[in-house]
Amino acid sequence: MKLGIISLGGPSSTKIAKEAKKHFTSVEQIDIRTMEVHASSSDGLQVFSSGKELKNFDGVYLRGSYKYTLLQRGISKALWEKAYVPVKPSAYSIAHNKFLTLLELQKHGIHIPKTYFASTTPAAKKILEDVTYPIIMKIPHGTQGKGVMLADSLMAAKTMLDALETFKQPYIIQEYIDTDYTDVRALVIGNKVIAMRRRAAHQEVRANIHAGGVGEVYDLDPAVEQTALKSAKVLGADICAVDILEGRKPAVIEVNLSPGLEGISKATKKNIPQMVATFLAEKTKEFVHERAAKTKNKLVKEASLKPGQEILSVLDVRNGLIRLPKFVTDLSGLTMNDEVTLVVHKGKIEIRESKIKKDE
Repeated sequence: MKLGIISLGGPSSTKIAKEAKKHFTSVEQIDIRTMEVHASSSDGLQVFSSGKELKNFDGVYLRGSYKYTLLQRGISKALWEKAYVPVKPSAYSIAHNKFLTLLELQKHGIHIPKTYFASTTPAAKKILEDVTYPIIMKIPHGTQGKGVMLADSLMAAKTMLDALETFKQPYIIQEYIDTDYTDVRALVIGNKVIAMRRRAAHQEVRANIHAGGVGEVYDLDPAVEQTALKSAKVLGADICAVDILEGRKPAVIEVNLSPGLEGISKATKKNIPQMVATFLAEKTKEFVHERAAKTKNKLVKEASLKPGQEILSVLDVRNGLIRLPKFVTDLSGLTMNDEVTLVVHKGKIEIRESKIKKDE
């Protein structure tokens, strides 16, 4: 089996690649910044890396920040039926936008903090005059806790609004849930959840490890576990991290499709990259077997066809040329450049071998 890991080449991706070599015959790391997706009516979706068409892989794991949202979605869509891809194409557009994530979770009955969305600064200021403080202010796109602030008064909120305006993004205003500046990072790998509690650094509201937060040992609460699993399923992600606030009931604040693994590995004392690599290998093996079974069934079905048998198909016309399935031409015995006679009627085309010999 062959695995491709498409990412920015960070330490987590590198460690997963190292562990994956124990399970795959080949593992290749590909820089997402070198990649392109080409779309056309004739050739469909094609993926390129450094100007060359992407190799055939049995499994592909896509990682990277929100800056590559559309590229990730395009790559995932192009490869979806060709290789095992742990995240559905639509998930990239949703999970890389905090507000779209909350909308999707809320639609499926998953608890979220009360949230307001404003597309302009004047609209945000109006919301700030009506909310109960303290509040959390953030932007839809951002990683590692960047662009997240706590305001305990209207005056503080307006000052922070001026700071957030530099990001040139809409605003998310959210109710503050008092968890003593902690949250739970729940890493979902298939049907397993590995979690840690993250505690914010002194005088910091963000519990993110990259913002100075500290990962702590955490006894996984069943309600938190089920919330994480349901959130991952709703978005269509076999591998992701779900950030949860523990209030009267667990509230999801974010889903990360490309989580860092160093902090949670240290806090849980588990080899998380190995767990991810093992899961990728298991799912890729399942995909390869299913793909082989589908191919075999197709060949058996095609082999059972007999001359004169009617075949239901979809007409594939490209630039005026009709493309026939290979098994149809095999059954007919016609090959490339054979001279044929076309008999055309309304709603009907017959293709017959020409009775006129080439040398006549």
